[in-house]
Amino acid sequence: MKKKIIILGLLLFAGGFIFKLITDGNKVESDSIGATFQFDENLAIITNKEAKLDININNSEVIKVELKLNDSVLQKWDSPKNKIYHVLKTKGLTLGTKKLTIIATLSDNTTENDERLVRILNDKKPETWRLDVTGEFPHRDSSYTQGLEFYNETLFEGTGDPGSNGQTLVAQVDKSTGKLVRKMGMDASHFGEGITVLRDTLYQLTWKNQKCLTYDAKSLTVLPKEHKYNGEGWGLCNDGKYLIMSNGTEQLVFRDPTTFEIVKTIEACTNEGPITQLNELEYIDGLIYANVYTTDLIAVINPKSGAVIALINAGEISTKYRGRGEVLNGIAYNKTENQLFITGKYWNKLLAVNVKKTI
Repeated sequence: MKKKIIILGLLLFAGGFIFKLITDGNKVESDSIGATFQFDENLAIITNKEAKLDININNSEVIKVELKLNDSVLQKWDSPKNKIYHVLKTKGLTLGTKKLTIIATLSDNTTENDERLVRILNDKKPETWRLDVTGEFPHRDSSYTQGLEFYNETLFEGTGDPGSNGQTLVAQVDKSTGKLVRKMGMDASHFGEGITVLRDTLYQLTWKNQKCLTYDAKSLTVLPKEHKYNGEGWGLCNDGKYLIMSNGTEQLVFRDPTTFEIVKTIEACTNEGPITQLNELEYIDGLIYANVYTTDLIAVINPKSGAVIALINAGEISTKYRGRGEVLNGIAYNKTENQLFITGKYWNKLLAVNVKKTI
């Protein structure tokens, strides 16, 4: 079972690094490495801003310097002397943490590296949205809800198994009664996580088994194809082309549904930092809605940049409807009805809600 940690403030900085917003005064670092950044802190930069990166050349034997952002080369210098610099332009870059690397080549063709992290933040504070409950439907209070989704007006739900008793399942659910119409279970060695349906195939993540199971969405029969991935599986949705997966961090990974290969990765960020513990996901009208685990928050995320454009606080709803259940988790959008539904782990209600957008 996932370890539950009470999040204070929610906008957590991941990785244990100290970030400093760039100012005019950068601290000079003295080092024996051939070329080093002139600043010794990791950096945070607001998106669409530029930052001057000063670099010291510490050794006369340096014949070439290369500056990289992750795997992309930003600039090269031949026979650099004393000090050089690069103006980092963030326009067009996705938000989140990236690695800056200086590679200094010496006259004997050996190389020396210096690294920093840079975090690109959103330039706008998230809006505050709210939910109004417009309808109530029965929900099995024995379901540890991990995934919730409508497909062709059929409601599907995937559950976890915190007691390791073989309670993980994926099921077709009668929305009006909450009863399971058809189900497929898993043994106690599997802890089910997020689900989504794309082109008649239902995909179900597992927490620590590092595999995604597939089913025929019409019959719920298990398909022979299993997909492998590294790390944990949490939430899952799709944009009609790619699967979108969360892993408990601020990362959202886009995967090819046929090969499960990674297409791209974004990081959910506000103007202050990343939002971690992204859990159950739903793709609605070009935006990703994500439950933030252990909280009553839903983050609304731009899938192109990772910008958190809004935070929905469902605390009042959770207080009223949770009962003896646990955390809010489960978002499903019925396109035909243009209706959003939410629930939680062990809740006895599935709620129809409307989103009220406020600034």
